[in-house]
Amino acid sequence: MTTVTDLPLTGVRVLDLTQALAGPFASMVLADLGAAVIKIEPPSGDLTRTTPPYYVGDTSLYFLSNNRNKRGIVLDLKAEPARQAFYDLVRCSDVVFCNFSAGVVERLKIDPDTLEGINPRIITCSVTGFGEHGPKSDRRAVDLIIQSLAGAMSITGEPGRPPARAGVPTGDLSAGLYAVIGIIAALHARGQSGRGRRVETSLFHAQLSLLNYMASYSLFSGESPGPVGSGHPGTVPSQAFQTSDGWITIDAGFDRHFVILCDVIDRPDLAADPRYKDRPSRCDHRATLIPEIARAVLAHPTTHWTDTLDRAGIPCGPVNDVSAALDDTQSAAYHTVRSVSYGDASVQVLATPLWFDDQTQHPVESPPTLGQHTEEVLRQILSYEDARIAAVTGQTKS
Repeated sequence: MTTVTDLPLTGVRVLDLTQALAGPFASMVLADLGAAVIKIEPPSGDLTRTTPPYYVGDTSLYFLSNNRNKRGIVLDLKAEPARQAFYDLVRCSDVVFCNFSAGVVERLKIDPDTLEGINPRIITCSVTGFGEHGPKSDRRAVDLIIQSLAGAMSITGEPGRPPARAGVPTGDLSAGLYAVIGIIAALHARGQSGRGRRVETSLFHAQLSLLNYMASYSLFSGESPGPVGSGHPGTVPSQAFQTSDGWITIDAGFDRHFVILCDVIDRPDLAADPRYKDRPSRCDHRATLIPEIARAVLAHPTTHWTDTLDRAGIPCGPVNDVSAALDDTQSAAYHTVRSVSYGDASVQVLATPLWFDDQTQHPVESPPTLGQHTEEVLRQILSYEDARIAAVTGQTKS
């Protein structure tokens, strides 16, 4: 496998004003796909540059995980010279991407109406907590609150236990992915119409969309589903089971898989039991079936079951911790873990899981230090001379 050299978004320039997670994650995906992303930070920097608990030098590993393959500049958009420089960048860019609170783009004079007046082909993308309209549009949001309000926490965790947040920030990351989809769709539409588009998504609505069939179940039945732990509301057995030395997930919901599973665990009587004859029946009798399977699985170690079930064609897998997942042979086959330099350090990060033409290694460049490329961008892209650069950067010194 070779390094990708002809990426599909090559030639697209993105002005990235986002901070925190949803926006920087999305712009990093765009950069991994070839877009020239210019990360524009205020003099104080992206607020996640100082997020604990891990640091490389004085920069947070959280920040480094979401800002590779970008050039970084500092512009104080409250100052007129810097704002004019931003406008000049808008004239020669394709996308302006932000995640400001309500009213900020208007106060900074970088709202879509203003930017479209400068460049009618510009695509603007806004990621907010709740959207730009509606009764909650001016509320601040973080992933925890979004998972709570959008119903995700109510169906996560074990029955009878307190509500649980997903282990990964699903509200932030899903909003970021929707932003990427929207930007790419707008770029395609512009290729046909010649005009820019306004793209909007929110953490709340992105998280809400992840309810998927659970939302349909609730709308159809008039009842809200509750948590099922590692299980599945319509497939039994499909969940985690404890082994003699760990945990394994097993999915044998289809009738033929269930029969095979019963043979593998030496319980053919379960397959012959009319209570478990088909998928609806097994769902109805989950409470009696699962303990029987659990007792059988507990008798042997995880590797025994993964080897045996794999050979039998039953979907299964050990419950890996994060380290084991990253070390999985399938991760290595696609170069999932990559290294980037930051100062004198080497930092390992996750690659974007999109590949083209059998090439599996995207180019990986260091995340920018604060304002690292300010002069370079002003000089190379805007052809500013020293006096103009001094006027712009003089306003950005803290």
